[in-house]
Amino acid sequence: MKLSFKRITSSGSFIPEIDGLRFIAITSVVLYHITGYLMTKKGQNSEYSSYYLFLKQMFSNGHLGVPLFFVISGFILAMPFAKHYLKENKPVNLRNYFIRRLTRLEPPYVLVMTILLFGAVYIAKNITLGDGLISYLSSITYCHNFIYGKDVLPLLNGVTWSLEIEVQFYILAPVLAYMFALKSSLLRRTLIFGIAILFLILNSFIDLPFRSLVGYIQYFLIGFLLADLYISKSEILPKTKFDIGIGLFFFSIIWFFDESDFKSNFQKGSWELVQLIGIFFFYYYVLFHKILKFLSYRVITNIGGMCYSIYLVHYPIISMFGSNILKLSFSKHEIINVLMYPFLLIIAVMSISSVFFLCVERPCMDKDWYKKLFRKRFSER
Repeated sequence: MKLSFKRITSSGSFIPEIDGLRFIAITSVVLYHITGYLMTKKGQNSEYSSYYLFLKQMFSNGHLGVPLFFVISGFILAMPFAKHYLKENKPVNLRNYFIRRLTRLEPPYVLVMTILLFGAVYIAKNITLGDGLISYLSSITYCHNFIYGKDVLPLLNGVTWSLEIEVQFYILAPVLAYMFALKSSLLRRTLIFGIAILFLILNSFIDLPFRSLVGYIQYFLIGFLLADLYISKSEILPKTKFDIGIGLFFFSIIWFFDESDFKSNFQKGSWELVQLIGIFFFYYYVLFHKILKFLSYRVITNIGGMCYSIYLVHYPIISMFGSNILKLSFSKHEIINVLMYPFLLIIAVMSISSVFFLCVERPCMDKDWYKKLFRKRFSER
């Protein structure tokens, strides 16, 4: 059997730049968690703490990779609805829409969480069976954020809080997609962008006790807006010889500041608006003006295409292998060790993620995998 890392798409259409953008998002998240781990375990009480602090500060805004994922999700989920309303394609079968989400995303997620439950309770023994089960059930039913509140990350896999936000949007997306039915492109796009800004403003003044779609819907809606432009083939900015520079300028805006750098709600809200606009125009220049050709290279799109696997397992892998890796010494010059530790952790993450992708996630990308499995079992009887 020939192994392939190319992602399987249910629609058959493949936009390499999307997987390239996924690559940027997952890379930022992984580096954020690796450098945070190194700083916590190695850098705080070390005479070389300045090295680790510098490394951590380099990727201190890597958590913004999560909003970047939300924009991509908004774009991908909006595409079939936008094609229906704007290009008169066949309507989206909602039954198939939800079954597809269920069969594509649930098996890898439940498998990882089940393994982590048994690992945490019986191997690492850092959590009781009772606490582990409650957290496990809260996570796989996508209500951990509501039960534990925003200050407590999922106990078994801290990064999975964002998957709960994704699921909430999956449910709401078909309703929001009715905005594509508006015939006036100006009205339609103004409405999408206006709702995004409205929620951004509300979130600057309303502090909910839990994480939910309310706090992040503006990113998904930016994805909706990009999908509208993409399906309509509407280029809002002309191509120039300065496109790469302009696109990189908007890219830098995304990472330049974080909301924690500001004190007042007005300052935070203003910066988030600038950041949201930066994300929109960076994605626009990548998708429409093709400014970063390397994002379409196969190695980049392959890594971006298996971002779900990487996202699910990278945090546990860092915790699992980190302690042993940090015991190693490669040089009497600590700066060499500081560079080698993240390198080895990245290798561990990519190796295990690749196996998981090939064995679990990629087979689930086949929209009929469960039908084929049942047919095979019945044919063997």
